[in-house]
Amino acid sequence: MAGPALALKYLLLFAFFAFLIFLLVYSITIRRSLKKSIPAGILFLVLAGFAIYVYRNNNKNEYEASKKFLGDYKLEKLDRKKCDSCKVRLYDGYTYDIIVKDKIVGDGKWHIETAVDIPGYFLKVDNGPTSVVWEHDRVIDYIDRTQKK
Repeated sequence: MAGPALALKYLLLFAFFAFLIFLLVYSITIRRSLKKSIPAGILFLVLAGFAIYVYRNNNKNEYEASKKFLGDYKLEKLDRKKCDSCKVRLYDGYTYDIIVKDKIVGDGKWHIETAVDIPGYFLKVDNGPTSVVWEHDRVIDYIDRTQKK
């Protein structure tokens, strides 16, 4: 079900940027006719400004959503071995530390993702599970540092 929605999303995004490029080229090539080039240039500037606004707003919203994921998570398996005293601490710079008995034994990067068919954001960690990790569960199934992904 997510395939057609993703295809439509990228198709519309491609069409929007193709239209922006068309407007830019059109306003440059028809610059001698001010009745056509000025409105095309203004429309280009408005749409380019709108695209920048949407991009920055999306990044800001994602950063705000990522703050909910900060903190400690229980880690059930580390390097394919069951671990009762393991935890993962997520930091603000999209990095994490693996802590075993109050000692840092590893680190990595994390990010949040969203999917068309899954509501909200979920956590993804380097060498971590491919399943969804929700911020309210605070449990990461495994981190396997022996296999680089």
